[in-house]
Amino acid sequence: MNKMWTALRREYLSRVKTKGFIIGTILFPVFLAIIFVVPTLMMMIKSDKPKQIAVLDQTGEILDSLRVSFSDKNEAGDLLYNLIPHDAQDLEAAKNTLSVSVEAGGLDGYIVIPATIYDDGVAEYYGKSVTNFQENRSFQNAITRAVTEKRIQRSGLESEKVRQMVRGVDLQTFRVGPGGKEEKDEGMTFGIAYFLGFFIYMAMFIYGALVQRSVIEEKTSRVIESVISSIKPFQLMAAKILGVGAVGLTQFMIWAIAIGLLSLYGVQAASLFAPKAGAAQGFHMPTVSLGVLTFFVLFFVLGYFLYATIYAGVGAMVNSEQEAQQLMLPISMFIIAPILLIMYVIGNPSSQASVLLSLVPFFAPILMLARIVVETPPAWQIALCLVVMVGTIVGLIWVVGRIYRVGVLMYGKRPTLPEILKWIRYA
Repeated sequence: MNKMWTALRREYLSRVKTKGFIIGTILFPVFLAIIFVVPTLMMMIKSDKPKQIAVLDQTGEILDSLRVSFSDKNEAGDLLYNLIPHDAQDLEAAKNTLSVSVEAGGLDGYIVIPATIYDDGVAEYYGKSVTNFQENRSFQNAITRAVTEKRIQRSGLESEKVRQMVRGVDLQTFRVGPGGKEEKDEGMTFGIAYFLGFFIYMAMFIYGALVQRSVIEEKTSRVIESVISSIKPFQLMAAKILGVGAVGLTQFMIWAIAIGLLSLYGVQAASLFAPKAGAAQGFHMPTVSLGVLTFFVLFFVLGYFLYATIYAGVGAMVNSEQEAQQLMLPISMFIIAPILLIMYVIGNPSSQASVLLSLVPFFAPILMLARIVVETPPAWQIALCLVVMVGTIVGLIWVVGRIYRVGVLMYGKRPTLPEILKWIRYA
């Protein structure tokens, strides 16, 4: 046991002291902040530079309503959208003229409101860039309101009564949790389930590959021959798996603290650089319950042991990383499959297919966790899942331990399936 502890300690310290570990540990939360917080803040920040938008209004009735909708001003007192009327009698000639002006930078864009808009409800917007979907939606909503108002006036009905009759319904969603507790949910649960599942997916690949690479390096450098003389192969395999697992948990704890600090202070700090955007008031980091975090750590550990054992066995059988990649291709499909299935499971957590898929030990770390986040399954299903996973891990350790015992000392060509079966039977 002392020898295994020494090997484990060496495996752990040799990795956490590397520059790659330190840089990767620091960069991950920074990367998260960039991909989650920054785009949200940027979308909320509105440019103070006034935009020049020409309007070709063939109805002669819509432009005034649009000016009311786009009456916001910047700090200098200028309209954010300066709507410029343009003669629309010869529509094609006017569009050609305005397109040249847009290309030259004299205009930011122009809106075409044809005389037929009351019948077909079609308007057009032309701009050098039309990828600002928030701005496009603002134009669409403003034109829709103006056209609807004119249609109501033409019908002779009272505008206020019609608006009351056609007013939309805001459907608010609430998740009923354990004990009948109700909690408002506007899609955050979906995001949490997918993010945690994706995190485990990445961890299986990254940390499993670390175990495999360590085995291959020691085997190809013949270091394993001297190591085996002082420690049993099974103990060495266990030390590698536990050592790299401890590295993963260390990173996870650091990242969890960083994400927690980001959720508490990140948005407020960012809003100091863009106070006019009101970003802090419009964005809230999702919170994860202690129960979900507990299951996340549990499935992270079980999933890691399951796949790290397989990776260690593959590393013992091959002579190079190229051979390992060929052998791991079919095995990696078991890691990829649950990510492909997670969208269905999140949307249908109680379906028979979701239940069965989440009980498959190779899929369970991702899919059962997703079900727990979205809609806590019956306790017996969670218990059965854990029992099946632990049983599978024990079985894999027994099989892979025998392969490892022989494989780490075998060199030359890659063993065939019959040879591997012999190792398992007689090792």
